[in-house]
Amino acid sequence: MNPHQPPRWAEYLIALLLPARTREHQLGDLREGFERRASSPEKARAWYRRQLLQTVGPAISMRVRDAFDNLGSIQPMIDPLRKDLLYAVRSLRKNPLFTLVATLTLALAIGVNSGIFSIVSQVVFADVPMQDPDDVLVLRGTNVAQGIEQGRLSLPDFLDYAEQQESFSALSATSPGSWVLTGLGQPQRLSGRHVTANLLRTWDLPPILGRDFTPDEGQLGAPSVALISEAFWSSQFGRDPDVLGQRIQLDGVDHTIIGVTDPRMQFAAFRGTDVWVPLRPEHDGVGRDLRALFVTARLAPGWTVPQAAEEAGRIAQRLSEEHPVTNSGWSIRALPVRESLIDSEGRLVVGMLLLTVSFVVLIACANVANMLLARSTTRAREIAVRRAMGASRGRIVRQLMTESLVISAISAALGVAFAFGLLEFLIYVSNGTEELFLMAELNTRVLLFTGAISLVTPLLFGLMPAIRASEHGTGSALRTARGADGGKRGRRTRATLVGAQIGLAMTLMIVAGLMTRSVSNLANRELGFDPAGGVAISLNLPEASYADADERVRFFEQAVEALNGIPELGDAGLTNTLPAAGLGLRRGVEIEGRPLPPGDARPPVRVVTVSPNYFDVLGTPLRSGRGLEASDDAEAPRVVLISQEMADAHWEGGDPVGRRIRVGLEEQDWLMVVGVISDVRGVLDDERPAPNIYVPFAQNAGTRSFIVARSRAGLEAVAADMRSAAWSVDPNLPIDRITSFEQAIQEDAASIFALISLFLIFAAFALFMAALGVYGVMSYTVSQRTAEMGLRLALGANRGDLRLMVLRQGGRVVAMGLLAGLAASLLLSRGMGSLMYELSATDPLTFGGVTAVLGVAALLANLIPAIRATRADPATALRGEL
Repeated sequence: MNPHQPPRWAEYLIALLLPARTREHQLGDLREGFERRASSPEKARAWYRRQLLQTVGPAISMRVRDAFDNLGSIQPMIDPLRKDLLYAVRSLRKNPLFTLVATLTLALAIGVNSGIFSIVSQVVFADVPMQDPDDVLVLRGTNVAQGIEQGRLSLPDFLDYAEQQESFSALSATSPGSWVLTGLGQPQRLSGRHVTANLLRTWDLPPILGRDFTPDEGQLGAPSVALISEAFWSSQFGRDPDVLGQRIQLDGVDHTIIGVTDPRMQFAAFRGTDVWVPLRPEHDGVGRDLRALFVTARLAPGWTVPQAAEEAGRIAQRLSEEHPVTNSGWSIRALPVRESLIDSEGRLVVGMLLLTVSFVVLIACANVANMLLARSTTRAREIAVRRAMGASRGRIVRQLMTESLVISAISAALGVAFAFGLLEFLIYVSNGTEELFLMAELNTRVLLFTGAISLVTPLLFGLMPAIRASEHGTGSALRTARGADGGKRGRRTRATLVGAQIGLAMTLMIVAGLMTRSVSNLANRELGFDPAGGVAISLNLPEASYADADERVRFFEQAVEALNGIPELGDAGLTNTLPAAGLGLRRGVEIEGRPLPPGDARPPVRVVTVSPNYFDVLGTPLRSGRGLEASDDAEAPRVVLISQEMADAHWEGGDPVGRRIRVGLEEQDWLMVVGVISDVRGVLDDERPAPNIYVPFAQNAGTRSFIVARSRAGLEAVAADMRSAAWSVDPNLPIDRITSFEQAIQEDAASIFALISLFLIFAAFALFMAALGVYGVMSYTVSQRTAEMGLRLALGANRGDLRLMVLRQGGRVVAMGLLAGLAASLLLSRGMGSLMYELSATDPLTFGGVTAVLGVAALLANLIPAIRATRADPATALRGEL
């Protein structure tokens, strides 16, 4: 974008809005006004955008006046369209059943397309808040060996990168945080962010009130300051402009409010952020393997995205050579902010969603097209009369297409309601935890997309029937009711449409079946413990009040003791991450006496902090050695418990008990392995459970922990007592969360289960539409052969043989569709391998089961017309055709 010229998109929109007689004059005036303000390009662009908004009303008024002035000249064109529309409405009212079925079929298809588009558009067309977002890049840490594509950066890596890079004019980092707010009514937990001083400059979103952070405020010992969100300003301070300079207590520390952030900062993962504080190194030993920073950067003038990406790779290689222990295997990707919102696997899922909803529309259109073809036969005499009275073939096609357009318009209106219901359903199924579902909305873009579908679908389902209905001569149509769509060609057309429906339905059902079976394998595998009856309370201590590790240990010991006093609970334990539902902290591990892998790349393990009786709560058995004990406190030698997967991966059948390992950097203490525990896997772990190590809570006490226990009466019966027990130790402590193990696991995988629900809904729709299409075509075919059936029965034909004849005819159509669907499914499944768990993408059971279900449904749809046709009285059938 040239800063010394008006925004091209704004000029283009103004040119579209203004009538030709005033366009050049007004655009010239606007250019002169922009040039007078060009000394400040941003202010000039903002002025031009305001002029665009102010142009809309007058431009529309001029357009309307011109339209009325020219109404007489376009009246001859409007009248035929108005007559076609009125005739179409009357025709559809005369056939309410056809209109209802066709409209609902299309409405469901358009609704799911609009709903899915509203989700996908949050990724593809995300309204990112940054000014000139194409110049803003996200720096991602990647590690191919560990399967990390969208990782983050450590603070030391960020500082080194900021010092060495030349491609960015501004570089910023942020990490999530939370604080206990006191002094403003009841204590409450605030969600917030640690940020570097130049985040707002990188995003080019200055505060709406006050100022940004200064670099000095990010140094240790600087006064504590905070930016607050616009929503927090409204809820807690009533939008008081004198909020600047006021103090809020975060974790017991006074912070001076220096500004209010732009509401556009509430974006994606930043949504719900209440407070922003300067990012400061907590101590000199912040490790390079603690990768927690989300880094964004703005391109410097003259630099391109590929050049910045190449420089990022060079710096990452340099850091890997300088720090092989922590950085070997790690690289840095620089990619545009929109592209960074989703990884490659997410793009594959999005692509599968778009493909399946396209299948849904095609199936619906094929079904309605078949209905229109059948209906055109009953209207053959009507169309023939109109042709005899002088109506041209084009005039007939236009009339029939107008009816299709009316059906599509009504369906689009209903489809918006279906789309809204679909989004609400997805939020419900995902327990409100999936960010994309929450962000999705039926905005102008989605409504325009829905409108476009409503214009395209009539071409898909209405054009061919309209042409077929209009192509026969008037004489034959007046003599017979077969008219417009009789004969072999008409039957072949309808059979082809039904075969296409079956093929599309089969492909969609196989995709849904594969994904459902894969998720079922995930959900039903052995987790290493029984989640039933497990409950947990999450406690997050204010760092200012519990800065000393002994104070944290004392609090949690007292809280566990208080929960042990609840009659409905078993003995309680501590952990910093819930079993199967939390990721834990991944760190590199070194085994004493064993050389490091090439490049000093330490294999990652998942570090979990637990109390001695944690595994008693889970019921997870010890495999060898001893468990953690109460004597493993801060004064005792450092010890660790490892998982069976860890033992198998690094000792290969040997005994790890008594060996020492070190987690993290070389200056960390060696930990003595005292025992091996059975694996506890995460619900979303890969093929094998992650290697875990468990360190005693007393030797690694943090500010956040879960107290877990077994409830004999369910979560609802003990939640209030658990909350009271925690408050008996510290009445000012906010209770973040009380949950069950089962609920936590379900929430961790909620978005996946929501997506599976979508695919199953699409598959059910496809199955129903395919069966309905087969039934409709065979019913029509049999009705056309009523006289033939009557004659065969009168001549002594067996009713069973006639039914087999009809079934064979329909079976050929079904077989054609199944073969086409099988071929398409085999091609499509090749790209689904990364989404499968313990399942082949060409799983025979799924392919065979879907083929059987769809085949049986289609044959049953054939059987009903066959039975009905052969039940008729031969004499009655023959008289009806005479």
